[in-house]
Amino acid sequence: MLLGFLSGCAASDSELTRLDPGLNASDLRQGKVAVMGVVEFQEPDQVRPPLVAMLERTFRYERGDVPLVTADSVRQSLGRGRYGRLLLGYEYQGSLDAAAIREISDSLRGAARFILLARVEKDRTRNSTRGKSPADTGTVRSEFAMGITGRDARVAIHLYDLNRATLVMTATYDGSSENARPMISPMRRLGASVVLEPERKGSSEEEEYPGAPELALALEEPFRTFARSLPGAPDSTRSAPPPAGAR
Repeated sequence: MLLGFLSGCAASDSELTRLDPGLNASDLRQGKVAVMGVVEFQEPDQVRPPLVAMLERTFRYERGDVPLVTADSVRQSLGRGRYGRLLLGYEYQGSLDAAAIREISDSLRGAARFILLARVEKDRTRNSTRGKSPADTGTVRSEFAMGITGRDARVAIHLYDLNRATLVMTATYDGSSENARPMISPMRRLGASVVLEPERKGSSEEEEYPGAPELALALEEPFRTFARSLPGAPDSTRSAPPPAGAR
């Protein structure tokens, strides 16, 4: 529907900063990967659940060959207090130290060999205007100024080997997502004439911008790219998974 929001996700830029040569597909499949969580620096806990859900969803889709232990299971194994403390340390330091890795390993008791975490390092929104001209239908054509609200994010992702107590893969990705909708009344062209539709009263241009996309949508492509970058990834030419909540 034209007056509804249009949304889209842009491809992400990536920087693989570490890939341990000892990391292989067989160890990933046999050892399992546990999701510790996704944090955003100095943001409340409420932002984390949808980000964790996106990470788990995209990992399962891209790497169905690697068993995944959910963040809920990890939290239950560590206990709420320890889990929160370790995530807070990761949030502020951007990494896990040796003591934290040992705590996680002892608590999981072999349930998974690898632990996966992500840290949002940038999260900003932007507004812009874009012209929109639907295809001609006879002699009548409408032109709209589309209001664009975009969300740009950068996320660092870390994978630790609990058996070796070492970081085996880390990468940083940029991702984005946009919402768009008509901002102003359309212009209708009838042959050589231009007719301006009546403007709505009591609304400013700023109020016409759509709401910002959820942060999780801007992180979808970065999370997918990470999963594809792990050793043993299958062919990545297949189509993208359906949006969250789609049937």
